[in-house]
Amino acid sequence: MMKKLGTVFLIMMLLFMVGCAGENVEPVETDPDMDSDANVEIDVDGGTLEDINARGSLTFAMTGAYPPFNFIDTDGQLIGFDIDIANAIAEKMGVEAEPMTVLWDGIISGLTSGRFDMIIGSMAITDERLERVNFSTPYYYDGAQFFGSEELEENDLSQIEDAAVGVVTGTTFQDFLVDMENVTDILQFESDVDNMRAVQQGRSDGLITGLLVGLHGIESFDMPLKPVGEPLYIEEIGIAIRKDDTDLLDAVNDALQEIIQDGTYAEISNTWFGTNILDN
Repeated sequence: MMKKLGTVFLIMMLLFMVGCAGENVEPVETDPDMDSDANVEIDVDGGTLEDINARGSLTFAMTGAYPPFNFIDTDGQLIGFDIDIANAIAEKMGVEAEPMTVLWDGIISGLTSGRFDMIIGSMAITDERLERVNFSTPYYYDGAQFFGSEELEENDLSQIEDAAVGVVTGTTFQDFLVDMENVTDILQFESDVDNMRAVQQGRSDGLITGLLVGLHGIESFDMPLKPVGEPLYIEEIGIAIRKDDTDLLDAVNDALQEIIQDGTYAEISNTWFGTNILDN
């Protein structure tokens, strides 16, 4: 069920009250000359549910550059909401969870070629992606939000003439901007940290990212940014699995339902956001 925009702003206020998950992290740097899958180090081929049970582990991918959902902390460890959800799902399935980082614009290709078992990395469910992969039931909802500098006078993205707006390459945010006539320059980045820095440096008027991610970035990296206008649209976020792995999809959906019903999901969500984001 799609959530109303007003509830997204309730989340926004709660996040500011609790300090938006108190982890301070160093920005994740990426090599712009590296191809989409070049930074992936994989020892286990992606497999079916039977293969996962046989080896006792499932492999899942994310960028590792999308705090507070998945990111690398100052000790070099992958942490975040997505990581905790993946671990909880794996536990219900009776296996271990093994994360790996992949650049976003190559992540679906990595999945379909069998380089890992699933994507648990805050991926929005879209018709285009559904042509290539299956998705679990949504495990949270988020609003696509435009963030501008604190000095920005306009109250909405549509009011900015000849706007330069940043996005992470391969996201739904990039597709959305193509249809906006007042946006004349779409800047592409590998992470939202770099995206936010571009606004801070005056290279762009603002950026579009998930509401929860943007608010966390403002708080954690002390960025002089603010949300401008209402969320542009609401996204359903799911776990991506290969088309032919229907047994695995069923197992993941069953495990996801279990952690929602037994309170594990709410506990994880409250740790990172101070609220259950599935209820808002």
